[in-house]
Amino acid sequence: MGNSIKYGTTAISGTVLKGNILKDVGGISHGSSAQTGWWASGINQNGYTITLIKSNTGPQFWCPANDEEVILFCNMVAVPSPPSTITSIDDALIFLQKSNYMVDYRNSTTRGRIPIESFPSKLPMDGLSCYLDAQIEASSGTSNKWFDISGNGLEFIKQGGTGLSLANLGGYQGFQFNDSGYFQCNDKYGSVNIGGDCTIVMWVWCTSILSRDTIFEKAGNGGASYQCSVAITWETNEGFSYYSRKTPAYDYASTVACDTNGGEGAWTMMAIKMSTGLTSTARTGFYSKNGANFAASYVSRSTTALDRGKQIRVGTGYAGPVEGPNGIGAVLTYNKMLSNAEILAVYNATASKFGML
Repeated sequence: MGNSIKYGTTAISGTVLKGNILKDVGGISHGSSAQTGWWASGINQNGYTITLIKSNTGPQFWCPANDEEVILFCNMVAVPSPPSTITSIDDALIFLQKSNYMVDYRNSTTRGRIPIESFPSKLPMDGLSCYLDAQIEASSGTSNKWFDISGNGLEFIKQGGTGLSLANLGGYQGFQFNDSGYFQCNDKYGSVNIGGDCTIVMWVWCTSILSRDTIFEKAGNGGASYQCSVAITWETNEGFSYYSRKTPAYDYASTVACDTNGGEGAWTMMAIKMSTGLTSTARTGFYSKNGANFAASYVSRSTTALDRGKQIRVGTGYAGPVEGPNGIGAVLTYNKMLSNAEILAVYNATASKFGML
């Protein structure tokens, strides 16, 4: 059985909100559905569960067994229906991310249900396309994979050498890098639509950056990653630079530095957001550090629509792998540009996991 759910319009303590669905992540006993409005949710232990709840009815559940049945649901059942016929699982998941439907994916052979006491309360869910968390066992619970727990079911497979492991970083668990291993998503990566309106959030552990590294990218499609959807590099000033598009020249931008605690190491939540690059219109970009209001930072030089990137890589890319003893604790992507209120909500929901509240 899944987490309890209820119709709602505002996230309350111990819950997350997707559309009009409140999901309990605090493990609270809510009593009778007739008296409280809380319902026990179903869960498909090997496939997808799609949930909808309305103010005047109980919840509805659909349990597609595979990608093809999710596509069929979107085209034949979903209300409102998609503006055009959906033909891929990537587009189906993007459509559902923007709807009032909540999606859960489970593969009973590789992982169990997300421990409800571990999922961050009040984490913004609308548009969430990927959520990797080194501190939630259902996400980081194997040595060779990092699992997305947003509900979309992406799997990031460990690649490269042995220099990648779960470690205690300042008292909090994260993946520590060492110029070698990284994670790569090879399936359903199109559901993370970094080419359109998007936000990328990363909790990173930084001591110092001695050589320029790539920390996140969508692999190139007709060009290098920094000429397509996005590539994010960790610079020697400990800040991020990010790049997109290519003709006649690529767009670029930068952030302020991550905290280092004088070289001893510190956690920082860094976020970037960009407007769509799928048209010839100039793309815009902004960054936020530790939940602060977004600051404009982007130089748009391209006058053509981008080529969508492909595989998602965390911890490496065109400039090489992240060096040790730096690390990553969590990665969240949204297929929308988060507002100032929403990025602060992400920070407030996750900061205590890294000793920041």
